[in-house]
Amino acid sequence: MFVYGLVVQLSFLAFFFGMSRYFRTSDSVNRDYYDVFGNGLAIFYLLMVVPFVVALWVQVYKGVWRLEIGKFSKIIMVVLFVLVTLVVAFVGFYAHILFYYGFAP
Repeated sequence: MFVYGLVVQLSFLAFFFGMSRYFRTSDSVNRDYYDVFGNGLAIFYLLMVVPFVVALWVQVYKGVWRLEIGKFSKIIMVVLFVLVTLVVAFVGFYAHILFYYGFAP
């Protein structure tokens, strides 16, 4: 997971800095670049977040099933954790797009 995260983060930074040069021109800017930039940000967010969220779910699932509590309580804990991480990931997606795309010149 560390190597995957490193590769995706470095490729995201290369994409981000590579695309930002298309927006630093005084000539008219081709609108196709905006679409490529926005789609690239969405794809890279999914590539950065989804594997780590799934790995986190698996580790929490393993930890919860080791607890000495009732089966129903374990199910509730896992479901609530999955829902909370989905909400955080959803909000994080919009923050990611707003930070990198919404404040673009």
